[in-house]
Amino acid sequence: MEKSWRTFIRLTIGAARVLAVGALLGSSVFRVDAQVEVVKGKHSFGVSGFSGDAAIAGQVTDVLKNDLRLSGYFSLAPVSSAEYVQSGSVRGDHNGIVVECMVMQQATKKVALSKAYQGSAQDLRRVVHKLSDDIVQTLSGQRGIAQTKIAFVWSHNGAKELAVMDYDGYNVHQLTYDRSISVRPRWSPDGRKIVYTSYKNVFPDVLEVDLYTGQRRRLASYPGLNSGAVFSPDGLSIALTLSKDGNPELYTMSEQGTDLRRLTHTRAGESSPTWSPDGRAIAYVSDESGVPQIWQINKDGGSPLRLTVSPSYNTEPDWSHPPANSDMKPMLAVTSRVGGKFQIGVYQSGSGVVSPVAADGADNADPSWSPDGRHLVFTKTLHWRPELYLLDVVTGEQVQLPTVEGGASEPAWGP
Repeated sequence: MEKSWRTFIRLTIGAARVLAVGALLGSSVFRVDAQVEVVKGKHSFGVSGFSGDAAIAGQVTDVLKNDLRLSGYFSLAPVSSAEYVQSGSVRGDHNGIVVECMVMQQATKKVALSKAYQGSAQDLRRVVHKLSDDIVQTLSGQRGIAQTKIAFVWSHNGAKELAVMDYDGYNVHQLTYDRSISVRPRWSPDGRKIVYTSYKNVFPDVLEVDLYTGQRRRLASYPGLNSGAVFSPDGLSIALTLSKDGNPELYTMSEQGTDLRRLTHTRAGESSPTWSPDGRAIAYVSDESGVPQIWQINKDGGSPLRLTVSPSYNTEPDWSHPPANSDMKPMLAVTSRVGGKFQIGVYQSGSGVVSPVAADGADNADPSWSPDGRHLVFTKTLHWRPELYLLDVVTGEQVQLPTVEGGASEPAWGP
């Protein structure tokens, strides 16, 4: 259920067309990997636990196991049969906690990792997330996701507020207290800021919040619709949808809210922009063909290019930006409507077909890629209640995050 699409239909003043998005590229089309490739097999990993303070050791062990499982690179196994084995100790005092950990390859007795981690008692989970990411990097050569954050829309006390949590669903922190509607959060590349659409002043405006200072500023408040803002990969530009000229069109502007440039000139409606990994192209939704489909356009404008053909209704594109040394290729995730249900798929550039990766009878929507380009966070709605799930697109495994009271939706995975 494409939230930005439905919000556009309901709340845009003077806009008669269905929310969509469309168009790109002209001469230089950014090609998306044709399919999800299985990268490497999982390492079997034995967690022997930690000696020392029993209460702390139990928490550290539980967080470590969950991190390694969610990474996708390890299968937890008995210590006696595992390829890699962990051992370590924890201690805590008035200065905080210290976690010492060693990882050894059992067959060769070679120590792969030996390191101590320190932090305050309140930072226990953060300390273990750092350890987990180091294990992933050391043994797989890939970036871990345990230290990342996820922003989302929290249905809270009769309003829709923004909140941020750890990638595993813990440490929820509310950002807005507007008692209004705040939707579609998107991170800056440095993880310091979030842009979003706010209905605090009735009409939709684009705001930015600084997570370090808590300060907010208004980036776009033109007459009509201001929505769908998203930072470019270098953080210097923002793409968004504006209807100030009478029709919802795609624009770019500087991250300061200046240098506004219109990219599309159609009779349709454009929405939900997402930047290509190289920052040269923007994919988006448009109903130029009569129904919502994914299109693409060069960041400087030009002739739009239709990307998706099947299924017949595709919205909410999100481009993955895997690290340079990643085994993963850039992919474009899409929400499709099939048989009256919403499902998440990956666009195949050769055929224009969207292949499903989360299609299980529930309504699956709002896909957002992790920084490693391997995982998606998305909204699954069953019995009218939205919950957040993680999906490993290599293994197909879905994991439900801890339930947020009131409901969580429209997740955005931070850098």
